[in-house]
Amino acid sequence: MGETSRFATLYTEDLGKLKITAKGARRIKSKFGAALELMSEIDAVFYVGKTRNIQTLSECSLVMDPPNVTQDLQRFSLANAALEMVDKITIEGEPNRRLFACLRGVLRGLQEVDVNQLEVLFWYFELRVLDALGYRPELRSCTVCGAELRVGLCGFNVIVGGGVCRSCGDGAYQDISFEGLSFLAKLQALPAYRREILPKEPICRAQIRKLFQSFFAYHGLIVGNLRSLSFLESLDRDYIGSR
Repeated sequence: MGETSRFATLYTEDLGKLKITAKGARRIKSKFGAALELMSEIDAVFYVGKTRNIQTLSECSLVMDPPNVTQDLQRFSLANAALEMVDKITIEGEPNRRLFACLRGVLRGLQEVDVNQLEVLFWYFELRVLDALGYRPELRSCTVCGAELRVGLCGFNVIVGGGVCRSCGDGAYQDISFEGLSFLAKLQALPAYRREILPKEPICRAQIRKLFQSFFAYHGLIVGNLRSLSFLESLDRDYIGSR
């Protein structure tokens, strides 16, 4: 490839994750313009070769470029974390329309959501991702016995896939308050993102962050922290050591 070509990874609705090359994209007067900038949503036409791993982008047009995301450090970092997550949990050529909708929704939502609900929206995204992959956690009743979870008498067990009462936990559970589980259950029940119906951020943020990290790791989806979230931790002491 020439020095004017550009490589990129696309996550598409119909074909899943694809690696592409855009010939001439680095030229000043490239026909691709700003359409290949990070986090842009585009309509793309490309040639798919069955015997090659990198496809050739023919043309594309910009559908949405999120300026409010790229110009705000926290919004940008969370948006980048969403992209990083999808990249880690997918392989090339396997489409998942629900996952595509999750990613599109969080990138658009991060433009408009209030600053004090940015992480709430990201948690909503994580729940939707787990649902799209078939790992929906049980958050309202004990995953083992089915009893209703109660204040002071519950935890979360990644092995059984959800909340547990203390009787069934048998010591093998992760501490999380009833408030935290109830909050996540409310998020999980939302049919689609709308800024005005997001619940307020709870006090137990550290427990929720740890829950997601443990759950993704147990199922082999993401081991360790996402780089973008680690970056936020280094900037904001409220994040340090909590996820």
